[in-house]
Amino acid sequence: MHGIVSLLDPSHAAQITAMWARLQDQLGLQGMDIPPFPHVSYHVAEQYEVAVVEPILRAFAAHTAPLEVVTTGLGIFTRGLQPVLYVTVARHPDLSALQAALWPTLAAFSAGINEYYHPAQWVPHITLHHGNLSADVLAEAVRCLSHWDCLWRLRLDNLTLLVGDGEPPQHRVQAQYPLTGPQ
Repeated sequence: MHGIVSLLDPSHAAQITAMWARLQDQLGLQGMDIPPFPHVSYHVAEQYEVAVVEPILRAFAAHTAPLEVVTTGLGIFTRGLQPVLYVTVARHPDLSALQAALWPTLAAFSAGINEYYHPAQWVPHITLHHGNLSADVLAEAVRCLSHWDCLWRLRLDNLTLLVGDGEPPQHRVQAQYPLTGPQ
């Protein structure tokens, strides 16, 4: 899978990495660090026309100011094949506007789009674990992290193209553009 994301700043990325480590140490959960970059996703697809998408992202980044957002604690997606445990990012109007503007442009140059990221149903989040979670393990994971302070103020200051190849996918940063638009 590939994605258009904002990577987290080093301080908050370290918090997410520590949460991944705690879930692994306490519950033996593996694979939280796939992809290994804590992030907020705007668009996810099986494939992008990278040569076309990179200049689009560069242009969006040049006209978009960094965004200030807040997180509001733990959340769980229960629909789909497997539950997902995450840190909720409040859906701020500027964040929604960026994601909604990116969507139709990226959709034109991608294949295998993940519809969970469609603007009408997108829930901004930072994934803590997705995969094989039984109800008991999911409850234990929530208990394990329930005292963790997840009320953060984040500055999202980049648009990043992550690409993942192989099985399981090995993700890498293909391109990253700082948000440099007017405030």
